Amino acid sequence: MSTVRLEKVCKAFGDVPVVRDVSLDLPTGSLTVFLGPSGCGKTTTLRMLAGLESVSSGRIYIGDNDVTDLDPRDRNIAMVFQNYALYPHKTVAENMAFGLRVRKVDPAEIERRIRTASQLLGLSQLLERRPRQLSGGQMQRVALGRALVRDAEVFLLDEPLSNLDAKLRVQMREEIYKLQRRLGKSMVYVTHDQVEAMTLADQIAIMRDGQVQQVASPLEIFDKPVNLYVATFIGTPEMNILTMRREGNRLLAPGLSVQPGGPLPAVKDGVPVKVGIRPDHVQLAVNESDASAWLTVDVCEQLGTTTLLSGQLGEQRFRALLPRTQARVGDRLPIHLLSEHFHFFDAETGLRLDDHRPTGP
Repeated sequence: MSTVRLEKVCKAFGDVPVVRDVSLDLPTGSLTVFLGPSGCGKTTTLRMLAGLESVSSGRIYIGDNDVTDLDPRDRNIAMVFQNYALYPHKTVAENMAFGLRVRKVDPAEIERRIRTASQLLGLSQLLERRPRQLSGGQMQRVALGRALVRDAEVFLLDEPLSNLDAKLRVQMREEIYKLQRRLGKSMVYVTHDQVEAMTLADQIAIMRDGQVQQVASPLEIFDKPVNLYVATFIGTPEMNILTMRREGNRLLAPGLSVQPGGPLPAVKDGVPVKVGIRPDHVQLAVNESDASAWLTVDVCEQLGTTTLLSGQLGEQRFRALLPRTQARVGDRLPIHLLSEHFHFFDAETGLRLDDHRPTGP
């Protein structure tokens, strides 16, 4: 069963389309992340779900109800904003209670919900404080608590961690993960941070220019990106993309020759193909004769347990993420590409190619 369903949802501001034909099913109790760069339409899609933006065309359903034309208050949703949006003159308890009081919920029920939410979020000792007396993480918890007391069917979170420092983001990400699993409520989460998406989501919808590129579980997207855009957007460091051509059972490029151990792309000999390989699927060759190519290093980043090397592989830029090594700028290193981890994409369309093991000589 889907808690939320979008059917060919579009949004335009004047003559400018910002969301185009978005169709999605968000399963009940799941956490779905809208992921993409600024301006890709993810927040606008979330705001249409919330009823804060009108829909130019298409329909939105929550449960069995068509909510496309309903006001936000009639959609049984709760939203957590990027900037917290707390009333500075009200206490934590008053901020959490405000929406319920507007809806004339019984005071005893309001107190019960605040008590339950504050215990879940570790706010019980802070209920009488005002926002200026709270840290960034505590204010984010209050914003979450204000949403929780609504007892909504769907929770919408718009880049809720972007104002926090790196350490606090990790802590709050873990809190949101545990909270969603504990509540079993459907959540829709907007972010441009792929680490947040990969660690939080049951499914990710990757967006670009107002369109959904791929919807799948985090690992499926990582392992089988549908196009070059998704391939280079997911993964840190990003996937290397090499322009090569097939000649029989080999893949060739200036300074690079590989005979893959796995299937080859379904292209004719001599036709260019984009070959993707993640930086951690590269090894230093034990013997120079085993090398797929030679990497000329021009950047060496020591990351502690690993070393990220960037440089030239023939005529193309390349990155290799290796166990900690003492390589230096200017070194020319023999490397071995783990060809079983190759991804193949059409050089013109950027779409993923079906694998094809060639027959004959």
